[in-house]
Amino acid sequence: MKFDFELLNGVEKPGRYLNREVNSVYKEIDDNTLHMALAFPDLYELGMSNYGFLLLYQLLNRNADIYCERVFTPADDFSENLKAAKRPLFTLETSTALKDLDILGFSLSYEMAYTNVLLMLELAEIPAAAADRNHDFPLLIAGGPSMVNPEPIAQLFDAILIGDGEEAIIEIGEMVLAARKKGLSRADLLLQLSAIEGVYVPSLFAAESSGETTSLKPLRDDYHTIYRRICADLSRTALPTTPPVPLIQAVHDRLALEISRGCSRGCCFCQAGMIYRPVREQSPKALIAGVIDGAAATGMDEVSLLSLSVGDYSELLELVSGIRLSCPSLNLSLPSVRAGVLTDELLEALKKSRQGGFTIAPEAGTQRLRDVINKGLSEADILDTIEKLFARGWDLIKLYFMIGLPGETDTDIEGIVELCGKALRKAKSKRQRLNVSVSTFVPKPHTPFQWEVQIDLDETLRRQEIIRQGLRKIASPRRLNFKWHDGRVSQLEGVFSRGSRNLWPVLLRARGLGCSFDAWSDRFNYQLWQQAFTEAGMDLEALVSRDFSSADSLPWSHIDCRVSDKFLRRERDKARQAATTGDCRFTECHGCGVCNPKENIQNLNAAPLSDNNLRSVTNESVSSGLQPADSVKKPTTDSDQARQWRYQVSFARGRRLAYLSHLENVAVIIRGLRRLQIPLAFSQGFHPHPKISFSHALPVGLASEDEVMEFRTLAPVAAETLAQGWSRVMPVELKFKDMIKLGDRAAAIDRRLKGCRYRIEAAAENHPGSENIIPDVEACAELVIAGKKPLTLTRMKKGKLREIDLAPHIKRVEKGENGGLLLEICILDGRNPNIFDIIAALAGLKQRPEGGIVITKVESLIDL
Repeated sequence: MKFDFELLNGVEKPGRYLNREVNSVYKEIDDNTLHMALAFPDLYELGMSNYGFLLLYQLLNRNADIYCERVFTPADDFSENLKAAKRPLFTLETSTALKDLDILGFSLSYEMAYTNVLLMLELAEIPAAAADRNHDFPLLIAGGPSMVNPEPIAQLFDAILIGDGEEAIIEIGEMVLAARKKGLSRADLLLQLSAIEGVYVPSLFAAESSGETTSLKPLRDDYHTIYRRICADLSRTALPTTPPVPLIQAVHDRLALEISRGCSRGCCFCQAGMIYRPVREQSPKALIAGVIDGAAATGMDEVSLLSLSVGDYSELLELVSGIRLSCPSLNLSLPSVRAGVLTDELLEALKKSRQGGFTIAPEAGTQRLRDVINKGLSEADILDTIEKLFARGWDLIKLYFMIGLPGETDTDIEGIVELCGKALRKAKSKRQRLNVSVSTFVPKPHTPFQWEVQIDLDETLRRQEIIRQGLRKIASPRRLNFKWHDGRVSQLEGVFSRGSRNLWPVLLRARGLGCSFDAWSDRFNYQLWQQAFTEAGMDLEALVSRDFSSADSLPWSHIDCRVSDKFLRRERDKARQAATTGDCRFTECHGCGVCNPKENIQNLNAAPLSDNNLRSVTNESVSSGLQPADSVKKPTTDSDQARQWRYQVSFARGRRLAYLSHLENVAVIIRGLRRLQIPLAFSQGFHPHPKISFSHALPVGLASEDEVMEFRTLAPVAAETLAQGWSRVMPVELKFKDMIKLGDRAAAIDRRLKGCRYRIEAAAENHPGSENIIPDVEACAELVIAGKKPLTLTRMKKGKLREIDLAPHIKRVEKGENGGLLLEICILDGRNPNIFDIIAALAGLKQRPEGGIVITKVESLIDL
């Protein structure tokens, strides 16, 4: 279905809903195609930052028989437009209604996204409960880390994937397609899906309520435990090097590659460290090649290396050095890095990237409590690492802590303050600072602390206040900034992470009361959640502080994440004694139960990284065929090379891209030029920028048939090169027109722009009251040009009303085709009024017209 641009009227960020990004996938669909969508229950810019979501999108679309699209939770403004237009929620790529798909798969990484799932189904006109859906609706599946206990939302889904999705999602898709061809019923299909390892079919378990919880009874003797799916060899799956490139800035606006999966450090609170075992790594050779390919395919200027514990990657120094050699222009970012693993050589290699913040997670303020949680980190490790980072020029270090950990006392809380004070004293200048983030411990399933009690809200606030007051005594917030997680959100997270099916009515009621986007502080409504629990006859505070230690069965007992219950209990007992367990990669096996040689599931055994075991990166790169990528050569600034070439390019911007802001369009073009390997010149300074400029910033909503920009390069560029490659690297509706070489003495492009010509014509859609706009504009413009009528615009600036005289800018008006107009606006003293303001003033409107007419820029009047 064709996208309806009228749905974007009044929308704050239209770029969230536009399609046709570079690398997005479009396929012909026939009866032999499985048509599905991956759904991310949050805004576009968050979903497009999710590595797993983008990985599965690329993997699914590599299968010739599967077409996978994307859909995200729309913001309120777009949701209201959908309702007003009576349009069900649709996919991003082809605007297909979600209810017309074969499969709708949700990626769930956080419990507070559950109400957004319900919101999306409401907008899609799909019943929330699986029991209320028949074969006319798509199969609803889910996956992601929060699904290791899916019970609070299990009644929504037909099937849930527990564990790694790379191989299983393809198996699911192929089985659904085969079942459709055979005409199998929904019930028969679900029986078949239950045979796939890692697939949980909730309808094959009966819920039996008992007091505060709900136990499950399997309906089939051969289906009582669901074993987590494990992708034993990451190298069997090609790296996701061609993700769609967002048209707007994503939260993590960079190329991301997973260097390893799993962690065997054994922190007792860490769910990811348990449910992603064993440790598996990608090879440095494959990753360096992936970075080269990904940078060339996306035009990104930064790459992030993802892992639960990046510092434990066995060949990290070789990898970082290899990336720096092959892609010297790319900035390199790492997530939280374990203190104590940062060698001098590694820091030197990282220092060559643009330096932002560096993240370290001590978790607890005292050594005793760090031993309780099995952090395996000493205060000396933490402070030595911070000192090294400050000494090498990092200005911002982020420290993460938790409060409410089992066995925590006020001494441990005060220890957080003391450790932060010691860390800040390692700073080499007053410019260097700390961000201190504190979250509340939430007991998670499948961890040694899954049975523990979560502290209540009052206690959370008390402990936060101790830290806040303590940090204030050390330094100002400018140098020691304190951030904390909302304890009320942590309460709900704790309830749902360990909840059972008896929470389903609460979830439905909360959504009915209007809850959505609960992970967003400006949208979270604690009172509505309290009301939902009260109406369901449940005590929220009691559920938060519930002690699971005496429970015979846990709501997630039927989910086997392959870490044995015996191991978890043993680690819990050791925690109470502050006895630590070493990392099995470097010590002996501790019998967690994950490794199974028969299934080729084995923890990576790696020797500790040392300064002496680095192989020659240069020799390795040459022998493996890896060469520095031309598309990502190091930016050369003015001081590096004096000779530069200067070019002027004309292009057209279609209606779709007109909904992007000027800066968003600039980012799109720069990335396209990078993909085309144009050797752009860069400015000087710590953050060099490409030397590219535009004649003027187009207002949002204005399409243009003649835009002009100029850029400088470090080598000559042929117009044929740009013309031939433009359509391959730029989004559709960004059309190349021509390119000319400029002399060094030519004025800047914005100074050479003398005026613009615009076409005003009636829109195809009828809008009541708009039929007189064009005649009114024509009549008023003629009077203004003749000097018979003033034309002013009133603007509020710095709290004062200012009148802007628009009359001198109106130069010419003439009739165009089909009853339209051509209006020429001149630029005076560098002022180029917004065309929408001019049209509104000429038509006597109080604000820009939202419909009825179409305005297009048709010519930029440029002096050469």
